[in-house]
Amino acid sequence: MTRGLTGTGLLVLVLVAAACSGTPASTDSEFPPWLESLVASTTDFQKEILSDGEVTIDELEKAALATVQCLEENGVVVSDFSFDSENAEWGMSIVLGAEVPDDAEMNSLDAIQAECEGEFLIVVWNVFGFQNQPTPEELSLELARAAQCLREKGFEVPEGATREVMQNFAGSSRRAYGECRQLAQEQGN
Repeated sequence: MTRGLTGTGLLVLVLVAAACSGTPASTDSEFPPWLESLVASTTDFQKEILSDGEVTIDELEKAALATVQCLEENGVVVSDFSFDSENAEWGMSIVLGAEVPDDAEMNSLDAIQAECEGEFLIVVWNVFGFQNQPTPEELSLELARAAQCLREKGFEVPEGATREVMQNFAGSSRRAYGECRQLAQEQGN
């Protein structure tokens, strides 16, 4: 049994997904307070990557690879790792074994993943996302494409809906929203 993970999951979804279709921001822009706080309190590994004030695609890949190595060093069997440097996305499968893991095993796996991402990836990924966020025009087009996709899936999304409104309309079907967001971003590239 495998469990698929991508770099566009969890907390990172909004920031990184937005980064994929964005126009790189200038490196002299200041970080918002929430990001400044993350950067100031991060690990030495991530501080080294952030030392010049920007995150390149190669540095993002370095952080993703370090995360995979951390998972493996903590007993997690990783397969099918891929990094798409064009879209700043990464994915992998985690081999869980023949038996379906119980809640305690899944909680342990989630804790290892959170620890490894916290040590090597999360702040780097957030800075990359901030620096590559879409322009207002790009975001508007992306949101319109995502709304149309949700309408095609049967959701009654109003014109001009924000990201939050679309998430609320999708309700418990976060997967539908995620698929439409990803499709909208891919159409923008």
